[in-house]
Amino acid sequence: MGVLDHISGLLDEIDIKYTHDENVLTMRWRTDHFQDLKIKVVANADESWVYIVAPFTNFYQVDEDDRGKLAVDMLRESWKANGVKFAIDEEDDIIVLAETNDTDITAEEIKILIGHVVNACDTLWKIYPSE
Repeated sequence: MGVLDHISGLLDEIDIKYTHDENVLTMRWRTDHFQDLKIKVVANADESWVYIVAPFTNFYQVDEDDRGKLAVDMLRESWKANGVKFAIDEEDDIIVLAETNDTDITAEEIKILIGHVVNACDTLWKIYPSE
């Protein structure tokens, strides 16, 4: 059994709805600031790490004058957030993520990590430059 199969069983156990496509589990959340927030669960190639990721817009879609402040604010929030990072991935997309190398993760642990990412997305909404 692969790690994503294990996690999908945990999500079933705690009644979190998701879709399973190829090597990604995708959940949709409604929050105070998002109607359809996508959270993805992926693993690295050897399944030694699990990542809970919320993708956002490309960093370069942010107005050039606002990028520096956003980057600093993301770094500050990464420091304050519980178990979550605000980052820019290799495709320059802004992401919120939690990661673990505990591939024997429990239902309660995955629920907590997902909750941290969802809450951090609302924080990103608050610091993201608006027009």
